[in-house]
Amino acid sequence: MYLSEKRLLNRLVERGVSTPEDLAEDRFRENVIRLQCRLLARVGAVVEVAEDTFEATASGEAIFTEEGCSPWFSGEDLVVDEELCVSDWRLTDFSKLDPTDIKQVNLQFFEDPENDYRILDESPAYTRRKILGATDWKLNRLLRESPRTESLSQQCAHWMRAFAGIHTFPDANHRTGMASLYGLLKQNDVDFPDEEWPGNHIERAVLHSKIIRGLHSNVKYNSLWLKDELYVSWHRYFRNFLLDCENRLPMKPTLEQLRSVINHGRENGF
Repeated sequence: MYLSEKRLLNRLVERGVSTPEDLAEDRFRENVIRLQCRLLARVGAVVEVAEDTFEATASGEAIFTEEGCSPWFSGEDLVVDEELCVSDWRLTDFSKLDPTDIKQVNLQFFEDPENDYRILDESPAYTRRKILGATDWKLNRLLRESPRTESLSQQCAHWMRAFAGIHTFPDANHRTGMASLYGLLKQNDVDFPDEEWPGNHIERAVLHSKIIRGLHSNVKYNSLWLKDELYVSWHRYFRNFLLDCENRLPMKPTLEQLRSVINHGRENGF
């Protein structure tokens, strides 16, 4: 279930300082509320007082007074125009990618003999069924509810956090995330030569992502679009790659040391 922005703002006025989880009350889509709160913050109706924590402003409260006529809303919904978008350089069209496409991307990694892919229960047939059995409605939800008004680097970071964190497939979730993201970029006329994508430092980014996921991040569908440690790591990567800000990338620990940390963690239930 979804809340209109005006009803959401009214809840914030009534409740005071709240998180999207508070506002969702186990009834509404927490991840969507998270994005709605950020939009309301951009028009000055709410303020983010701490990470993922919001409070209505005096301007937001005035909407519900007699004199509180506001150009922000059309009926119950916030008017989302270009002024509310963080950047013109962003993904706006997700319509050409569907759950079947995403599953086929992962299946290609499974079928390619040059790619490592973890086989479940020593059964390729069972592993294939798990790949193709990934839930369509969950992947559709990811496509439908992905942020449309944030900058390209932020959108890419959210996308990779979702794939790396939720782990929809038995293996190759990072690879599937990057490959499907590349398709989205091309469909939105954000094109890179194949030899440049996904950048020179992707292996380090993936290793960092795996460590952070194991130690800090617990990504669920209701916590999508949260800007946690995993998001920050990926946002830094895409900022560097997309905006060519690669002058201060950390080169220590080495890739071999990072792999060693991951392997040690796996051997000990990490």
